[in-house]
Amino acid sequence: MKCEAFASQLEAQVGHSPARGGKAIKTDRKKANNLNQLLSRVKTIFGRKATPATTVTSNAEPPTYLSVVSDPHLRAAFADIEKYLAENYGIPTDKLSYQDYTNGASLFSKDITFAPSLVILTDSDDLYNLPDNVTMLVAVTSTKDENWLIEELSKFILFLKELGTTHHIQHFAIAFSKDKPDHPATVKTADVTCIRLY
Repeated sequence: MKCEAFASQLEAQVGHSPARGGKAIKTDRKKANNLNQLLSRVKTIFGRKATPATTVTSNAEPPTYLSVVSDPHLRAAFADIEKYLAENYGIPTDKLSYQDYTNGASLFSKDITFAPSLVILTDSDDLYNLPDNVTMLVAVTSTKDENWLIEELSKFILFLKELGTTHHIQHFAIAFSKDKPDHPATVKTADVTCIRLY
């Protein structure tokens, strides 16, 4: 509202008033046209309705939910992983984010109880000397104690091996941290162990 009032005041002072402060304003037609165009732009800018903040926020970042995974074969595998995480740890889908690649996709969990990060690649392009058609468990973090994490991690690894045979993913790889060789929770520089599933 204040912006619209500003535009009207500007028009009153510049566009139509023959005198200001007792002195006549001398303008030729070209200057008058330029001023009218300026006023028109000002009115257009200030007359626009504000876009809701939710729209700006939603367009600011690309979506990260499961539908961003373009390969339907991989999307089905990730859907099973989502189901496993929900049933075993109560992890809601809004704690999971995905990234799609031309040769695969990745999943990252922001849950504090059990947070796996993994990648499924259709073509590894020789990354870490990995084969094609591989699931790679990159990291798992948790606020629980180490014994709990090791037990849950072993269950998750068995699940991922079964997932591979179900969804025809031929290999399963685990990246073990060189910095913490007995604890694959955090990977900085990795030693990769790869298992052929079938």
